[in-house]
Amino acid sequence: MNDVCLVNPSHGLSETFIPEDLIQDPTSGIWVCEVVLHAFIRLNNRLFNEWLEPLSLVSGYRSFIYQQKLFDKKIAFYQKQGMDETTAKIEAAKIVAVPGHSEHQLGLAIDVTTWSMRVLEDPLIISFGETPTGKWLLKNSYLEGFVLRYPKDKTHITHITYEPWHYRYVGIEVATVMKQKGLCLEEYIALNQG
Repeated sequence: MNDVCLVNPSHGLSETFIPEDLIQDPTSGIWVCEVVLHAFIRLNNRLFNEWLEPLSLVSGYRSFIYQQKLFDKKIAFYQKQGMDETTAKIEAAKIVAVPGHSEHQLGLAIDVTTWSMRVLEDPLIISFGETPTGKWLLKNSYLEGFVLRYPKDKTHITHITYEPWHYRYVGIEVATVMKQKGLCLEEYIALNQG
C-alpha cells in the first residue's frame, strides 16, 4: 500500500486490512504508520521553532471493527433524536466514515488538536483551524508530507465535511504538488492516473 492510496466513500479497504508498519506514539499511545510518526514529530519541532503551541494526536490508526463501533454509535445518536434507521445511517455517514472507508484504517491519517484544546469534551472542533497552530499547519504541513484532507472548498469532491483537524500523510513530494496546485487527494489521483 503506498502513501497516496485513496480511501473515501467510493474506495474502500477490506475488513482485514491492517498496515504492516504500525508504531505507537509514546506520548499519546496512539498507533500510526512509522513514517507518519516520524513526520509528525518533525512537524511539532517546526511548530516549536515558530513558538507555536504543539500538536497533540487525538486519533490515528483505527481498525475496521473500531470504525464500526464509531459508526454505530453515531447512528444510535441520530435515532435517539427521532430519525429512522435509514436516515440515521445517511446522516452518520456525513460525519463518521463507513467502516472500510476510513483513511484511519490505513494508518496514514491523523486527527490533531493543540494541547490546550485537549481538555475540551470534543477537542476536534472547527475552531482548531482558526488557532495560530491550525493556521500554520494549513500553510506548512506539506513540508513534512501532510495535507489537510477535507478542505472547506473541496467538500463537493471529497463528499466529507470540512475537518480542519484531519491530516493525511502522502509524502513530501506529493504534498508539495498538492499544495502548489491547490488539489485535494481525489484531484491529485485523477490527474496522475495513467
